[in-house]
Amino acid sequence: MTAGRTIALGLVLPLALLVLWQVASDREWINPIFYPAPLHVLERTWDQATDGRLAHDARVTTGRLLWGFLLGTLPGLVVGVAAGVSRAVRDLTYPLATALYVVPRIAMLPLVLVAMGINDEARVFMVAFSVFFIVFFSALTGVEQVDRECIEAARAFGAGRARLGLTVLLPGAAPAVFSGLRVAMGFALIVIVGTEFLAANDGLGARIWTSYQIFDFPSMYAGIVAVTVLGVLLAWALLGLEWLLVPWRR
Repeated sequence: MTAGRTIALGLVLPLALLVLWQVASDREWINPIFYPAPLHVLERTWDQATDGRLAHDARVTTGRLLWGFLLGTLPGLVVGVAAGVSRAVRDLTYPLATALYVVPRIAMLPLVLVAMGINDEARVFMVAFSVFFIVFFSALTGVEQVDRECIEAARAFGAGRARLGLTVLLPGAAPAVFSGLRVAMGFALIVIVGTEFLAANDGLGARIWTSYQIFDFPSMYAGIVAVTVLGVLLAWALLGLEWLLVPWRR
């Protein structure tokens, strides 16, 4: 199947649902106040994108998201690989990581706001905290799946733990790590938008929530469209980075 045919086939269902939504809204099978027609939503999205309001909120959300993602990914990767190399590190970190991973992020938001205040540091921390555990478990799982014979061969040639991690374990765990990064990025987007719902005056989450509160549903859907586009672009960026750094996965 060619790439063009694959893309076209993947667009059939979304386009069919949009057409159905347009017809249902125009004929008032559904309430057009709460479910405005897609063409109306597209018009509002275009207006807010061209006047800079939507672009500003998208930049704010993207900045918070990327900082949090970076601050959660780097330590998660280091600790995850270390736990895969050292049994002592694994025994030390795994129980606490397992316990904290299952705590709903929204339940932690009040505590984070009390400790850090209603500012960008708190919003970035929420993302970083959420991303850390996903990357930690992905790196640990990836390291555990590396062929033991490769590890023993590296040790036989005198590789210490640091060199073993950089030259054998990290490349071997890379496919699992990137799979975890894609999951983490999607989860980070959910967390930052949810945090902006409750603890921000700008950003896409704040725009969606404010529009809902004042019954400006076309603007609410415009914010949702912007979040969707942002998520797709970030997913493509990670996929491109994976193809660059892990070419054998292509």
